[in-house]
Parts: sequence; structure tokens; C-alpha cells
Amino acid sequence: MASSPDSLIVIAAIILAFVPLALIARAIGRRRRWRDPQRLFTWEQKKILLTRARWRCEHKHPLWLRCRATTGLQADHIVPWSRGGATALANGAALCQRHNARKSNRMPSPLYRWRLRQRRRKYS
Repeated sequence: MASSPDSLIVIAAIILAFVPLALIARAIGRRRRWRDPQRLFTWEQKKILLTRARWRCEHKHPLWLRCRATTGLQADHIVPWSRGGATALANGAALCQRHNARKSNRMPSPLYRWRLRQRRRKYS
């Protein structure tokens, strides 16, 4: 059975279309495997985060003072776990429920992370 030149062109076009898609899918799948296997902070890690934050929400708006919430605090990933952030003390922050929900899985700006480091020096 002989193939016509038109069918060979169609087959070549299909192969050229799917090879890049397969490479992209493989790269995305590989990136997901690099995630920290531990999703949530342990209670011991959460206690350390809350103690470091002096049992107060660490969110601070650029123009206003630090949040005054002291109840309903949650351990949050600064760089979200869904975006490759590790579940480690260096990547943790104490946030109230409102600010944790507002932040969601957004990446904080470099300015926000720098300001958080500067603020933490003043806690002690």
C-alpha cells in the first residue's frame, strides 16, 4: 500500500505539532515532582512560627501598621507550596485567617519578603 505525498505531509505536520506539546507536558510533570512532600506545617513548626511572630499576624500593608489580630492565626507558606515553596520555618509566616485567605497562593513581591525580614528583626 503506497502512501500519497499529501498523507505524508499530514503525518509530518501532526508529528511536528505534538512533539513540542509532549515536551512541555513532560517538563510540567517533572516540575511537580520537585514539590516538598510535606504539605502542612507540623504543630511544633507552627508553635515556633507563632512564637517568632509574638502571637500576632505578620501581615503589614505598605502604608499602614501591622495587623493586630491575635486569634485564629495560621501558619502560611510565604512562597506557596503549590508553587514550589518548602514547608520549612524559613518559608513560614503567621497570618490571621483573613490575610491568609486574601494572600491565597499568590507569590509575594521581593519588596514584601524584604519588609517581612526587616520587621522580624524588630520582634525580638
